Amino acid sequence: MKMMIKFKPAGISASRYTALMGLLFAVSAALNWLESLFSAFLPAGMRIGLSNIAVMLAILCINVPSALLLTVLKACFVLLTRGVTAGVMSLCGSLAAFLVTALLFRRTKASYVLTSVLAALAHSLGQLCAACMLLKTASVFAYLPVLTVSSSAAGVLTGIALKVIFPEMVKTFGSTKQIR
Repeated sequence: MKMMIKFKPAGISASRYTALMGLLFAVSAALNWLESLFSAFLPAGMRIGLSNIAVMLAILCINVPSALLLTVLKACFVLLTRGVTAGVMSLCGSLAAFLVTALLFRRTKASYVLTSVLAALAHSLGQLCAACMLLKTASVFAYLPVLTVSSSAAGVLTGIALKVIFPEMVKTFGSTKQIR
């Protein structure tokens, strides 16, 4: 039995889907670059997580497979612009955040802010697991308390941003999914 993953939802043209995904990827890449400017003012290894807004929008406006594709594309962007280690860290953290976000948005009525905070925490945990494998030491988990505080703060910021942006996104582009 052959299993097919449908990225483009029914009822949306291929050109509209491609344009929307291209826009979300461009926004993700731009936000990733923008937050790299702020990272110089943050403690080592911390980022705001603004590019995750694009993934959350993809889950809310398109579908989960498209959001997964965007997550992988984001990690590829990091790989190409910052190297292998950053790419692996990005992929592990982003996949963990994606899973939490997809589960919470699809299975619960959790708020944007709570979902974003939990996704940010999952992202940090995913990155620590990647660092543990890359460095072959569990001592990286000593950084967990610091990342928990910073991830929670970043999650609140991205959750609030999503709450503001999502209704405008739906007005402008429509949505194939109406969750809230």
